[in-house]
Amino acid sequence: MSNEETHPTDENAASEDHPVARADAAEPQEAAATKPQDNGADVQALRQELETQRELASRNLDQWKRAAADLQNYRKRVEKERSELLKFGPAALMKTLLPILDDFERALQTCPDPCYRLTWTEGIALIDRKLELVLEQQGLREIEALGKPFDPAMHEVFLEEESTMYPDGHVSTVLQRGYLLHERVLRPAVVKVARKAQAEQAGPVAAEQTKHESDNELNASEQADK
Repeated sequence: MSNEETHPTDENAASEDHPVARADAAEPQEAAATKPQDNGADVQALRQELETQRELASRNLDQWKRAAADLQNYRKRVEKERSELLKFGPAALMKTLLPILDDFERALQTCPDPCYRLTWTEGIALIDRKLELVLEQQGLREIEALGKPFDPAMHEVFLEEESTMYPDGHVSTVLQRGYLLHERVLRPAVVKVARKAQAEQAGPVAAEQTKHESDNELNASEQADK
């Protein structure tokens, strides 16, 4: 019998005697097999997260645009209210001063002729004119009414009167002056409105009949005299 005995090599011994080593050697192959699948899931998750962030950014942008538009509208509204306050703020004060203008007008209209030559009468007229100028500088304007077509937004009719000087439906007399504050009516003008005479309203046939009756009465009167 030979003294040389066969001994397994170290490599075979490691593989036979250590099954854990064989399992460790197989793990990299399994990891390599599952790695592409894991990468695909990560990419899909990232895409979903990106889409979610895009939707969130779009919503935030829309909200910001709405907020910016609301702020712009608010600034415009405040500026408009401020402008109107500056324009029409003195309206209440001016309305209380209008009766004083009316009193000045009536006093000067009813003043006897000899009084116009007096200095104090001229002073009263000058005060009246200065007051009107001060109010005009604040935007007060008299409403033009006499001879104008009746406008219910500008005029307040007191009564109708027959008139041959003005067309039907036109202002024939101003009883109280009206005023505008810029483009807003501060006080309407109190007026009389012209209307046609009854003979004119009946038309030419009625007018001819009235003329014929007058001629008959005249002829009857002449015959009675004879």
